[in-house]
Amino acid sequence: MKYIYIRILMIILTITAFSCSDGEDGIDGVDGTDGFNEGLEYLVFAGDITNDDAAQIVSENLGKNTHTVLVINTTNLTTLNLTGISTLIQLEVRDNENLQSLSLPDLELVVEDIEVYSNAALSTLSLENLNTTNRLYIEDNELLTSINLDAITTANRLDFENNSSLETLSFPALTNLEILNIEELENLSNLDISNVEIAGNLSIEETMLSQINLPGLQKISGLFIQDNENLQTINIPSVINTPEDGISFTVENNNNLTVLNLGTINKLNQVRIQNNENLTTLEANSVETITDDFRFRNNPRVVSLAMPSLINMEEVNISDSNLVSLSFDALENITGRLRITENESLSTINLNSLSTAGSIQFTENPELSALAFPNLTSASGITISENQKLTNIQFDGVVSVDASISISANTTLESLSFSGLTTLGIPENRNSLSIINNSLMSSIDFSSLTTLNGALSISGNSALPSLSFPAITSIVANDTFTDVRISNNNAITSITFPNLEEVTGIRTFEIRENLLETVDLGNLVVFSTLNIDTAALLTTLNLSSVQDFSSMQLGSAGRLSTTAIDGILTRLVTITPAITGKSIRIRGEASTQAMTDAQTLRDNGNSVSLSN
Repeated sequence: MKYIYIRILMIILTITAFSCSDGEDGIDGVDGTDGFNEGLEYLVFAGDITNDDAAQIVSENLGKNTHTVLVINTTNLTTLNLTGISTLIQLEVRDNENLQSLSLPDLELVVEDIEVYSNAALSTLSLENLNTTNRLYIEDNELLTSINLDAITTANRLDFENNSSLETLSFPALTNLEILNIEELENLSNLDISNVEIAGNLSIEETMLSQINLPGLQKISGLFIQDNENLQTINIPSVINTPEDGISFTVENNNNLTVLNLGTINKLNQVRIQNNENLTTLEANSVETITDDFRFRNNPRVVSLAMPSLINMEEVNISDSNLVSLSFDALENITGRLRITENESLSTINLNSLSTAGSIQFTENPELSALAFPNLTSASGITISENQKLTNIQFDGVVSVDASISISANTTLESLSFSGLTTLGIPENRNSLSIINNSLMSSIDFSSLTTLNGALSISGNSALPSLSFPAITSIVANDTFTDVRISNNNAITSITFPNLEEVTGIRTFEIRENLLETVDLGNLVVFSTLNIDTAALLTTLNLSSVQDFSSMQLGSAGRLSTTAIDGILTRLVTITPAITGKSIRIRGEASTQAMTDAQTLRDNGNSVSLSN
């Protein structure tokens, strides 16, 4: 904003100066008294003019009034020297077939833009006394080898794009700029911006630079370094951020980069460190805050990633790496997503200080053996899947999870503990608790969970001997396609929800287990449909509080014991007021009293089937 104000002031002063030099007789550029030529405001070189024609135009029309120079679409012009111009509003040089050399040796200030592009033969551009400009744009000059910008100290924007022969860019006096964009300078091997102290965004892409050295840089908004095949080092040792100023930082596709040192940088915004094949070390010891997405991906030689001072992050995405260890041991808050996926060698994670997080995802980390978050109290969702060596998961400090928990296909997982979790899901969202296909899991602890706002799915955990949710009182959903399903856990003999009172908004409560013998739903009052199927003899089924339901299907292949059937039908006939319009199907050997109770229920308008 400060630069915009300065620029406006420069325009006003420049136009005023040009206006004051007009001739007294009203003819632009000619003094009516002595006839001295003050020059045309617009100096245009175009078409088939020659070097001699250009020299004559300069001699006759260049003067103090000249504020804009246009060199456009010339075919015969090869050299242009504009001596004597110190200030311009705009300089444009484009589409000149044979122009080889352009020099403005006295030019110090350009208020608006300098544009030099698509000049097929241009090899030399000299602006050796240029001190200040708004924007310098140099593009598509394929033979350009020399640019003299030794005097420039301040610029709003410098753009150098697709000048394939340029080997050196030097700005020895430059201290302050908003934007530097270097792109597709495929032979650029030397860049001197060592005295830059304050910068907005620096973008360096597709060059032959072997190093980027910014020893004097103290403040910057964004640094983007991409696709530099020969780049080996990046040095930015002295940047100091204020608490309000973060840095957006991208380093990607630099195949020979080995060490990336962020020096004293303490606050970052968006971070992308990706596809740097030979990067071995990332040093970010001073970083305390990352306000946007941190993405670390496909840097195959980095085996350890640590940020010892990092406290707050927005979002973390670490994937496709060969990391062995990840340590953010001071990290307390992740407001967005924590996503750790497809890291072939990752075996150790230290997030011990993490207290709050958005969604958490650990997927396809085949060497990861344990996950523990001792200080985590809340998260918006948790997904842990396909981690082949993971044996233990502990989230014992987590009290609430706003969305879903999914634990699936962790083939060696033995224990899962959310012992402090009290609430899962926000009522207005579609949430679920899913524990699926963890074939060695023998222990699940949700001992404090009282409220589940969403679906429940527990299946394919073939080593699980029993399942208990001792504190849960309600399972509630607002999605008519939501179910509670407990199935194909081949070792389960007992399922208990002793304090569960209501299952509402749930289409079906279904239990299908081969060895199931005991089900305790002793406090369950309200549900829609209950289906229980077991291949064993179900000896105990406690539904002693049931009051309101639509359908009860207890036609298991293993049948219910006579005692279990008696208990269910006794409860159903004693409900006040008497139930009607219910569908009840029970398979097993019924007693005489059970037969009588079944008829009573039929007489009250219910559909009741008892079968052996």
